[in-house]
Amino acid sequence: MIRGLLVATALTLSSSAAEFETTFENSNFTLSMPINGTGEHKFYNANRFRLSEHIRENNWFLTAIGDIQNHWGYDILRSDAFKAADALRADIPFEIRSGTFDYSEGEMYARLYRLYGGYADERHRISLGVQKVSMGVGRIWNPTDLFNPKNPLALEPDEVEGVLALAYTYSPSSLSQMSVVSAIREDNSFKHAGRIKGYLAVADAALNVIHAEDVTMIGYELEGELMKTGIELRSEGGWFKDKLLDSTFFQGLVGADYAFENSLAIALEWLHTSRTFERALLLGIPSGAPNNLVRSHDYAGIGGSYELDPLLYGALSTIISAEDGSFYLSPSVRYSLDDDMTLGVGALLHGGEPESEFGSYGQTYYLNFKVTF
Repeated sequence: MIRGLLVATALTLSSSAAEFETTFENSNFTLSMPINGTGEHKFYNANRFRLSEHIRENNWFLTAIGDIQNHWGYDILRSDAFKAADALRADIPFEIRSGTFDYSEGEMYARLYRLYGGYADERHRISLGVQKVSMGVGRIWNPTDLFNPKNPLALEPDEVEGVLALAYTYSPSSLSQMSVVSAIREDNSFKHAGRIKGYLAVADAALNVIHAEDVTMIGYELEGELMKTGIELRSEGGWFKDKLLDSTFFQGLVGADYAFENSLAIALEWLHTSRTFERALLLGIPSGAPNNLVRSHDYAGIGGSYELDPLLYGALSTIISAEDGSFYLSPSVRYSLDDDMTLGVGALLHGGEPESEFGSYGQTYYLNFKVTF
């Protein structure tokens, strides 16, 4: 039904005076990384060719994004860490990845990244298909996002799987919104969400509710400027009932960010969780909110970026466990070769005692080349 509706929408748009925007992007990472937490490093190459098609006609829109992924590096591809990451799939009731083509040192497959369409005007927005459902106001963490949770430790934290959802937002004014989302999952059950957002005297505030067979959440969002100083303060959090773990806990954050006139931007966040789960993610404990199961009650996060000149851009992010002192550090530098090509270098660094949260991950270094046309 959903596929038929999207096809019908595309045919309708293509037969009218629609606007088409086609983008090709190729992103290549060459990494030197450890195998299974050891000090031995191996080279690994990941290449993603992405085709994006955006169609708009008056208030109607359609977006389709597809990838061809190629991974090269025999030792890394057969490591436990890669196999665990590769086994993760989008929580939707049909396969969006093709079969894997294996060759001597690597593998290749195609993937549907996004496919959704809908209608939007000043008051209403409705979308249907494989899409990203955004929740929360955090820069480093988004504990209230149980649809597309990002991993702040990942090489590309914003590269998240989509969900098959029907989403509707009504905006009675420029300062208020009411949203509902219903997503069908891999096991054909549903995950529902509701959100009410408005401006309360000094800050934007939102109330979020999520309900599914395996998890429920009541959450909040707060975001506003501190007394016209340019400092943005924010907070989000939720009370979770994880039915698979038979556990109830709170997780939330407070944060601030500020952009200086010289292009330096800094973001600070503190994440607190009322209950910890020892090595839960590594052990694969069944959970309705697996990304919210953390080993420390508290974490400090810092993110910063600076434009060294119009062509050179630097960024730095770090996460520190307040309980064992271990840390994650990700520095990167990106240089614009021209308007369509960038070259970047960076690292994913971990420190701490061998048994600490981040101390056993080792160090990864990478070179990234991206071209858009």
